[in-house]
Amino acid sequence: MALHSMRKACVFRSFIRALHKGREPAPASQRDAVKRIFSGIQPTGIPHLGNYLGAIESWVKLQDEHGSVLYSIVDLHSVTVPQDPAVLRQSILDMTAALLACGINPEKSILFQQSQVPEHTQLSWILTCMVRLPRLQHLHQWKVHTRSRRGGSSPAHGAGSGSSTRV
Repeated sequence: MALHSMRKACVFRSFIRALHKGREPAPASQRDAVKRIFSGIQPTGIPHLGNYLGAIESWVKLQDEHGSVLYSIVDLHSVTVPQDPAVLRQSILDMTAALLACGINPEKSILFQQSQVPEHTQLSWILTCMVRLPRLQHLHQWKVHTRSRRGGSSPAHGAGSGSSTRV
């Protein structure tokens, strides 16, 4: 156990050093490597036609087109608002079942629960320490999220509708 912890610490030290040095050009073998696809979906609510047409249908196609595909049920993204733990657990199971029923094949892609990968939160801490508030305030998602948390309105879904909806 101690050896595993030491290896993980060594990896993080190397990562932090690499951040300070900057990126070096990738060797030719890495440039020619298979591209990796990653996407995630929140387990909040019942999957609907918009989820299917907007993401899941594409996910099924991508797993046939690419050699390395990772899909995540991003349950940590769901806890930005209060959640009932029992309901969230059930929603994670329901979303997993829905993805499998829609054609996500565990033999062709990797499907995982975000909170089961501790490196995700560890890297999140590092990145959070590096991004300052003024930079966040320029990002569209940040503006929409903070506006909705304050009870303001956010743009409605749909191109050029010009209306807003209460979140």
